[in-house]
Amino acid sequence: MSASDVLLMQGDCLELMRNLPDNSVDLILCDLPYGEVTHKSGGLRTLDRGKADECNMDLALVSDEFKRICKGTIYAFCGTEQISVLVGHFKRHGMTTRVCAWEKTNPSPMNGTKLWLSGLEFCVFARKAKATFNEHCKKALWQSPSGRSKIHPTEKPVKLMERLILASSNQGDTVLDNCMGSGTTGVACVNTGRKFIGIEMDAGYFEIARQRIESAK
Repeated sequence: MSASDVLLMQGDCLELMRNLPDNSVDLILCDLPYGEVTHKSGGLRTLDRGKADECNMDLALVSDEFKRICKGTIYAFCGTEQISVLVGHFKRHGMTTRVCAWEKTNPSPMNGTKLWLSGLEFCVFARKAKATFNEHCKKALWQSPSGRSKIHPTEKPVKLMERLILASSNQGDTVLDNCMGSGTTGVACVNTGRKFIGIEMDAGYFEIARQRIESAK
């Protein structure tokens, strides 16, 4: 992978996405701030995700940019209250949608004696006509363990990101992550032979992502 295969940008994702040409990426794979995880801890684990969980973006404008930039498929991990909003916007753009779920094979036992364990995170899938799809006749339920030593508080497993990249793109395609965090999607792109565009607002996480992706290369 050459230096030209990776483009990293620091700043507001909506502003920076406006500089990307129409239909310039094959796949968008992102983890939007949920706006619902951070709350008072019960003492078993830290529930403060800080700025990583603050959602100050207009999802309608974001979905408009996604539709304009992406010529293939969008995967947007999101909070439960964001699901219907995103599905509605993508359907308005004429895209086919599915609500998908990541089932954690090692969920936290917090409050497990009082209620069901929190073992699912959701992702809205949307595709344009003729978009690549390589996982035929599989359920939209992805099983994967959650990492316990996370660099970023909402970090997803590299193997899970690799699976989604392989499912909805081909080698040499370009993948965008507009909420790059610590760079997991970028690492997965390097590992699978895809080009990567990453955007991150936080300067600290941007540098961590840059170093992780460089090390993966």
